Amino acid sequence: MAATKKETVLDFFNTGYNEYDIDYRENSITESYDFIIDTGTSRIFLKIDQKRWDDSNRSSIIDFLESKEEQIRKVVSDNQNAILRMN
Repeated sequence: MAATKKETVLDFFNTGYNEYDIDYRENSITESYDFIIDTGTSRIFLKIDQKRWDDSNRSSIIDFLESKEEQIRKVVSDNQNAILRMN
């Protein structure tokens, strides 16, 4: 069975950030798909807006996240609570 887009993104984060707890939720208030990286001392919310999510397939959403990798790593390394909008 083919992986869903959500599973593909979770695999991406679990592979690159395996030392942290990764969680997912759909946020109907902000109309986004949220991936939460919990470092133990901080929580980073990566919010992918619904339009980008809907317009992407599994491959293109990973390409998008890879293009944001430096920005994501910087926020994680700062080890402070943060919200990172991935539009």
